[in-house]
Amino acid sequence: MTGDLSLSFIQGQYLKSFSIRIRNGSPQPPTRCNSRLPYSAWSMSLALEVKKMAELLKSGATMLSQTCPECGTPLFRKGKETFCPKCNKPVVIIQSAEQETRFMADKVLEDSEMILFSKIREINLAMKNETDPEKLLVYGNSLASWLSTLEKLKRLRSQSSE
Repeated sequence: MTGDLSLSFIQGQYLKSFSIRIRNGSPQPPTRCNSRLPYSAWSMSLALEVKKMAELLKSGATMLSQTCPECGTPLFRKGKETFCPKCNKPVVIIQSAEQETRFMADKVLEDSEMILFSKIREINLAMKNETDPEKLLVYGNSLASWLSTLEKLKRLRSQSSE
């Protein structure tokens, strides 16, 4: 017999919990986990999380067996998106080294695009109030270069998704 047994109790205003893992019929040493939140805040937080997960299930989302790598909450999938309802972050489940390489390459391209968009916004603001023709020429050349790079990045991303 294998499984976990958890016991929770309130000591003062804090929730205390112990977990005992049973492997092959024999109990393992208990692990102790103290909540840092006062019980009332902890229970309110838990109630909100459970309510949010119930609403996701009602809306057609699927609860997965995998958990969030950051908080341990069960992951949900709605459509093609997998996410953690507690962290409010998308989660990518990678099943092979090839998928990991493809994902990392796409992430680098996406991050580069975001940086270029930010720089283009900055240069547009600088050009708006600039009157010096030499500076405008430098800004224009930079802008043309960044737009060309952005176009190449978009082509690379569309090729990697095929």
